[in-house]
Formats: sequence, structure tokens, C-alpha cells
Amino acid sequence: MQMRNKTWAILVAAAVVLGGAGWWLATSRDRATEADFTPKPLFAGLMAKVNDVASLEISTPKALFRIERGADAEHWIMPSRNDYPVRADLVRKNVLGIAGLETLEPRTDKPEHYDRLQVSEPDKYQPADEAAKSDPGPILVRLVDPDTKAIAAVIVGKTKSYPVGGKPGQMHVRKPEEARAWLAQGTLELPADPVQWLVKDLIKIDRARVATATVTHPDGSVLQVVRGPKKEDGASVDFLLPDMPKGMNIASAYDVNAVAGALAYLVFDDVARESEKDFTKATVTEIVTLDGVKVVVKTVPAEEDKKAWITIAASYDAALAKPDDGNKDLLSPDEAEKQVNEAMRRMTGWAYLVSESVARDLTRKLADLIEPEKKDEKKG
Repeated sequence: MQMRNKTWAILVAAAVVLGGAGWWLATSRDRATEADFTPKPLFAGLMAKVNDVASLEISTPKALFRIERGADAEHWIMPSRNDYPVRADLVRKNVLGIAGLETLEPRTDKPEHYDRLQVSEPDKYQPADEAAKSDPGPILVRLVDPDTKAIAAVIVGKTKSYPVGGKPGQMHVRKPEEARAWLAQGTLELPADPVQWLVKDLIKIDRARVATATVTHPDGSVLQVVRGPKKEDGASVDFLLPDMPKGMNIASAYDVNAVAGALAYLVFDDVARESEKDFTKATVTEIVTLDGVKVVVKTVPAEEDKKAWITIAASYDAALAKPDDGNKDLLSPDEAEKQVNEAMRRMTGWAYLVSESVARDLTRKLADLIEPEKKDEKKG
């Protein structure tokens, strides 16, 4: 408990005191009768209990998941994703945000109007119109203590305005045990997709750092792209195909460069234990940088939407480094080794589901990147 108190003390001290009032005519004809309502906290006294929050139970129309404190009480994990790390900053923001919610105006207390404000129980919610179908819908959050007792619960519904410039946003809310809905103000960021709560950092390898990229397919075919010469105007260096067949040219410099830059903006759509996936017939992509980092990515097709599962292994070898004083994007030896060590602490033992575009760049073949030489390009 002492560690949790220390963790949250700074956050509580920094919590914004929410205030002000705002009035908005409800879309429903069911208007509350209070004509002079005084704003007040939705959860009186909850700010003093934020240290006791041990888990968050989150329910949406499409998902049900739980976020828990890790064994060290400093980190957060998601059990439904094999205890993958959760963004602690996002947890803190929402726990404090829920504790700081302040009611601005009473809304409907009739269940038949809940769907309009998206404050229905998530499993009973039906979008009120076509526009609402693109909204996340109601998000029910329960704050739970170490004894699995609920400290507070709220359904966060339709947003009226988002936080801007330090000012809180406005949204419709309802306590699940109460009939009355409210227009409230506060600072929340509640992703409906459980994956968006996860720590998304993997490893970032800018194309400007890359020396070579080699893609080896299960059938034995190999694609290699290598860094081209510097350009006099200082523009970004293009990558070349050293094994270009006679009579062929690069079809798209953009596509060739994309192979080298496949790890520049790497994000994932889901995560699983590496042991749960079969990588015995994987395509292997090896990217070597000018500052001594080598990253090996194994890629296998996923079952859906042309996506792919990948694993990532990174290492640092000073012998691979090719210093270039003119390249300001390169890391120092200490920085490169630090990047590798931190990345491997995050990625070891995990497989990541990536988009079709990422999968394509990691599994290119030579035939994908070349085209016949045009007549006017032929010599003689």
C-alpha cells in the first residue's frame, strides 16, 4: 500500500480541480425538472480513494476486458492479453478523470431514451441512428479495490465536446445503479478497443539509419536492398537492388525504400505469446543499420484480412557499425545498445499482429519490385 500511495500522491496533487457550468438542450423531450441545478462531483470523496484502485473492469458493446496492477504495484497488465503491459499514463488519466467528473445538468431518467445519449448498459445498447453506429457507444468502467470490491462505476456515453487547451470535455454519463443520466465535464480518454490500452512501443528503425535489408522466403528466394550513394542536394538516400536481372529496372523507388523502412513506424493490432503461433515456415527479414543494430523479423500470414503475425529480435554489434559523420540520424554506440536492450525487454516472447501494408513490406520479393526496361532506357 505504501508503494501505491507513493505512486499516486504526485498524480492526486496534480489533479485539476474541475469547475464551471454548461447548459445544453437535451435531444430527448424528457428534460429534467430542475431549473437551477448546482454542479457537483459525480463521485463525492472518490479522489481520496484513487490509491486503492487495483483494477479497472471495462465493458463496451464489443468487448469486455480487465486491467490490473502488476505484481510490483507500479505497472499495469491486461490478463486477456497474457498479462501484456498496459499504458500506466492512460490508466492514471482515466482513474483521476473519473474521480474528477462533475455533473453540469441532469438528463433523462427514462431507459427508453438511454440509447440517444449512449448511456445504456453496453450489452443492451442499440445505436439510435446511422451516425451513432460509428461511435464507440457506451463504455462502462468499474474501479475495483484489492478485495475485488467496486469503488465506483460509471457509464460514459455520447461526447458533447472534447478536452481542449487544458479545459475539460463534456460527455453524458450515468451510474449503472441509478436511473438519472447527466451531462458532466471531465478529462477522460477511454479507448473502446482493449489493444489501444497496451504499451505500443516496439522498436523504431528510421530508414535513414539502415544499411541493408534482406528478405529470405521459405522457398529459399532472397531479396536484398542496399543503401544507395548520397545525393548532392542532401535529399534522402534511395535504396537499390544489387541483384537486378538484365533488362529490368526498379518499378517503384518508393516500394524499394519501404522495405528498408519497414520498422520506421511499426505498430500492432493485437498481441499473443510467441509460443501460440507457428513460425517454422516464416519469412525472415534482416535489417542492419549503420550504427550497429541488427533486427530480425519473422513473419507468417494471419488468418484474417491479409494481416500477419511477426516476432522481432534485435541485437547490437559494434563491428556492424559504419560511422557517417554527415548522418545526424545515427545513434551513438551507447544509444544504439540502449535501444536494443529496452526493446528486447518489451518484445521477447511476444508475437504481434500487423497490418497488411506492414506485412507486405516485410515480405517483398524481387519480382514485386522490378519491371521490364523501357525501350528508350536501353543503351544503344
